[in-house]
Amino acid sequence: MNINAEVTPEAHDFLMSLLAKQEVPGMAVRVYVEKGGTEKAETCLAFCPRGEEAAKDVRKEFDDLIFYFEAASLPYLQDMQIGLEEEGGLQTPTIKAPNLKKPPKPPKTFVLPEDCSALKVPSGESVTLTQGASVSITQALGGSFTVNYQGNLYRLSPEVTQELGFQSDAIVFEHPEDGQISEQQCWDAMRLVYDPEIPVNVVGLGLIYKLDIDQDKYFVFVEMTLTSAGCGMGAIIGGDVKDKLLQVPNVKDAKVDVVFDPPWSYDNLEEEARLELGLI
Repeated sequence: MNINAEVTPEAHDFLMSLLAKQEVPGMAVRVYVEKGGTEKAETCLAFCPRGEEAAKDVRKEFDDLIFYFEAASLPYLQDMQIGLEEEGGLQTPTIKAPNLKKPPKPPKTFVLPEDCSALKVPSGESVTLTQGASVSITQALGGSFTVNYQGNLYRLSPEVTQELGFQSDAIVFEHPEDGQISEQQCWDAMRLVYDPEIPVNVVGLGLIYKLDIDQDKYFVFVEMTLTSAGCGMGAIIGGDVKDKLLQVPNVKDAKVDVVFDPPWSYDNLEEEARLELGLI
């Protein structure tokens, strides 16, 4: 993924002067985003000595000024402009990034720039999709992608999608003032986990049977099921639930058990899920 960015002449000269003062040959500027796609998103500039850029950073030269853009931040940095502001004799770089707080929309199709680990849906078989493969995204929810390649469906984990330069459904929670685990935040976190074949989250599908919180041990226990006992993605979906719970403030550990008693049925669906699936 390329980057469309602009550096004003004033900002260029200021940054070149700032880099020169570091007295480090080959010093560049690195740009990255924290909490991209959320209301708390922030754009950061940092010194980047030669050789310390990340392997997947995107390099862009503005005459003799070199920038490295973090790959995972590219969707939020598109169409950005770096300028210079002066107030009271003090000069400060400014960054205008119109896409900073917008959840990025992935393309419908793209070519894999490298070999990618994936899971075949619904068997859960581990496979490698090779560099150069053209895939179509059928679902991009909860940070993971379900893609179609040669007529088969595959799941790309959130870690893989971020390595490819995509990022979505970022999760950011306020820390409760009482220092306790928020039950509502746990439910909200689990709503960011989706069945790879169905565009409905696991809470909406009625897959969560039990949520227990041990405030003394900062521990969360979840009992859940699957839409089919033969689904090979059970461990993956359960792992996604645990990963999301561990992002909730004050949760230090979590356990997710997958059970099939009672078996899942359409009666478990929330009303919103019924509407999504065309059952109402």
